[in-house]
Amino acid sequence: MVEVEMGSDQESPDVKEWKVSVNLFSNTPVVGCRINPSVRVRVEGSLIPPPHSLCFTWYREQVKCSVHRSKLATCQCTSCMELKIPVKESYHCSTECFVAAWPEHLARHRIAAETINNTTSSDHQEPKILRSCGSWSDLGSAMVVERDWVKVGSSEAYEPSMDDTDFRLRLEIVVNCSTGIPISPITIVETNPVISFPPQLPRCMIQLEKFKKIWASGDVTFSVLSYNILADMYASISRDIKSYCPTWALAWDYRRKNLLREIIEYNADIICLQEVQSDHFENFFEPELTKLGYSVMYKRKKEGIYTDKGDIFEGCATCYRRLLFKEVKRYEFEFANTALSVVEALEPQLKNEGHIRLMKDNLALVVVLEAVKDGRSHDASQTRICVANTHIHANPKLPDVKLCQVVDLVHGLENIIQSQVPLLICGDLNSCPESDPHKFLVRGGIDSFHSTEETDPLRIYKHLKLNHSLVLVSAYASLFSAEGIEKRQLKKMDSNTFEPLFTNFTPRFSGTIDYILYSADSLRVIGVLELLDRESESVRDGLPSAQWSSDHIALMARFRIVTPPSTRKSTTAPFPSRTCWKAGSSKWKSAN
Repeated sequence: MVEVEMGSDQESPDVKEWKVSVNLFSNTPVVGCRINPSVRVRVEGSLIPPPHSLCFTWYREQVKCSVHRSKLATCQCTSCMELKIPVKESYHCSTECFVAAWPEHLARHRIAAETINNTTSSDHQEPKILRSCGSWSDLGSAMVVERDWVKVGSSEAYEPSMDDTDFRLRLEIVVNCSTGIPISPITIVETNPVISFPPQLPRCMIQLEKFKKIWASGDVTFSVLSYNILADMYASISRDIKSYCPTWALAWDYRRKNLLREIIEYNADIICLQEVQSDHFENFFEPELTKLGYSVMYKRKKEGIYTDKGDIFEGCATCYRRLLFKEVKRYEFEFANTALSVVEALEPQLKNEGHIRLMKDNLALVVVLEAVKDGRSHDASQTRICVANTHIHANPKLPDVKLCQVVDLVHGLENIIQSQVPLLICGDLNSCPESDPHKFLVRGGIDSFHSTEETDPLRIYKHLKLNHSLVLVSAYASLFSAEGIEKRQLKKMDSNTFEPLFTNFTPRFSGTIDYILYSADSLRVIGVLELLDRESESVRDGLPSAQWSSDHIALMARFRIVTPPSTRKSTTAPFPSRTCWKAGSSKWKSAN
């Protein structure tokens, strides 16, 4: 982060000293990522500055050839750099220019080598070509280099292009009064050299051959992606993240491009995203994903974070391919509403504490989809699926809140699908394997008698229906039952819990809290996205990193719909708009 403050040297009886503060989120620009400087103008002795305007001018550095002074340098002798020879003598306008000057370079190399008692010859080193991948940060200390600047922009924001790679940028800001006359000296900010956008790291789908052998041509198959993308409202204020992730990689304009690039690469048919900031959904994800052929829906939390730009909110977004599915019914679920029934059931002296503890602003976005082909629906009894996208409360000190929300979600889904529609639960459950919420989901229930004062301080377990009729299995557990899976893939799994070793990884926490759960009686897993290796360079210091722009990893699975037994009821029955269950007067809100 760069902050420059410039004061006025002008004296005026009417206007006192002007202060211009410029803040760049990162001093290292990235190709394709817009630079949005934050500028604050203050006047000494005044809370609100007089009417004024700002004039922005962007420049790109130009380095000239050491031989042909009128030409721009395109290559540099790296041996000169290593031998501490004056940097200004190492630049050349072309390879031919470098070759012609090589005898002179060679003589200087030998003298420099003898001076520093370096017996290693660097005579055969190739010149470094500028504007290539990487950066030439060694120029950062080369203050003697003669630099010219060429104007490249006059807007407040600037997006570096490939032509800017390896060159510094310079921003000049002038404050003008209402008549257009400058009233402060020029404020100047210079950046580090512009770097290229890092290459994308591929993640492949692991095909589960056991199921692939029995596919039929008419089977409906689809893929589902679940991803907590780390809202900027949390990333930009986290000191913990900034301690291990490059600042330029935390800038939202970089992260949004990298996240979208990653999501596009997975090419999923259904996308479930969590921690999607509402303004970023409206201004970026919705239009970008719509252009790619997705229908999108969004549900935000009611509680936001106050900033100088107003309240900021985040929530869940679900997207599906328009050519593959159509929406049958949508439900929006707010856990704070369903928690009321539990609070009302508590003893009088616990209700106030229960209200504070349980009334959390978490949600689920649920949609029933029907597969289509050539614009027409398939047999509805075989092609409908219910997709639940959720983000459960995060505080590790509130395990009872997590369980309450998961229980409400599952029983609400039971009433929606009525054992007639395949179900997918995707999201950040903020619950580790073998926790009560996880056991409740995959085992069909838990025993309320095993609750402790630590997990259930308000004794709410006895007010919850702690069993369900759904047959839910984690998609990644299929790796252990499939044939021919490589050992390196299984090493990324926990053989005790049948879950990934981690889906969330920071220096403070590493573990699995994200899941794709599915109805094992009506869906088959035919592939999963490979997991990340904790020891890899892009992960080992923690997430997010330059390559992965969230502290969570994306999970994805491909499914095949299993033809339901003849005894199963038809799924063409109307879906409920509101449902209630044993936990009390919990209510689902239909969005249709």
